[in-house]
Amino acid sequence: MSNASGAPSCAPPPHLVGWPSLVSRSIAAWDNLATFNIAKSTLQDCHTLDDFLAGEGKLPLMFWFFQRRSAFMSQKRMEKWSRDALDDYILFPAFPEFVLRSECFFVSHFWQTQEHPDPDGEYLRLHQKELESQDWSYIWVDWTCMPQFPRSVPEEAYFNRCLQTISGIIRNCGFIYFYPPFKPRLWILYEIAEYWLTSVGGFGLTPDVEIFLRHIQEMLQIGVQATIAKHNYGCSYDRDKLYLTSWLELLVLLRRVKFDVDTIRHIMDNMTWMNRCHVQYYPGVELKRFEGTLIVNGELHTFTPFPQYDAGKYSSG
Repeated sequence: MSNASGAPSCAPPPHLVGWPSLVSRSIAAWDNLATFNIAKSTLQDCHTLDDFLAGEGKLPLMFWFFQRRSAFMSQKRMEKWSRDALDDYILFPAFPEFVLRSECFFVSHFWQTQEHPDPDGEYLRLHQKELESQDWSYIWVDWTCMPQFPRSVPEEAYFNRCLQTISGIIRNCGFIYFYPPFKPRLWILYEIAEYWLTSVGGFGLTPDVEIFLRHIQEMLQIGVQATIAKHNYGCSYDRDKLYLTSWLELLVLLRRVKFDVDTIRHIMDNMTWMNRCHVQYYPGVELKRFEGTLIVNGELHTFTPFPQYDAGKYSSG
């Protein structure tokens, strides 16, 4: 690195300076929301950003990047995740009581191009206008809050952990969306279903979301895979389709066996926070994610087993 005169600069890369600040800022914010000593000590033990990103098997908790309100509201386009922009973020543990709908929003959006989800900033401006008058502090956008291609090895490890826990972000944040004319995108169907089927009251029936809600009702009636096939829902990556099908089938099954919303949220939260756990037990209930079985008071129900992914790259681009 050189300065304007061409002489070598001794300034450290921005992420080396930004990481300690991000850790301190995050822990300070948690004090307003919850007290959780394991989260604090875990984050403090990560001395560099790459230590944190590559923490598979080392960190007892998952942490999510959330963009700060000031950064989101001031940008002209959705900013791509960057290790050199850590001042724009706060980290929240993937654990109940930290990510709250009163403080955090999840942005559900189409990707307009592979290179940038909203290249002209059209949908960003809609979100900014809608959110300007509302009370909130943090926001999660996949393009902004997950490392994007090309990714380093630590970034790839963190990206994969994000994919396995994204349901918890959707379920526990406020939900905002502006969709273009309908296209059968499975990620969008899943995001709406995750929020709607784990909420009381849901959200308003705007024209751009109404068709997805009709398809969710179809899933409850005729099944997930039949609905996906009927309307030709797809994903850019086959592994996403496998994973989202499992999530959707389990969500639909929990509604079909008539669990109340609080119970569904509790089960789905545990699916997120304890995503390596093979079996969950509740009174009268046994759930095996990798076998695709749910036993309720002795009655067996099945869903597509959750895939078990080996370490490695998610995609080449």
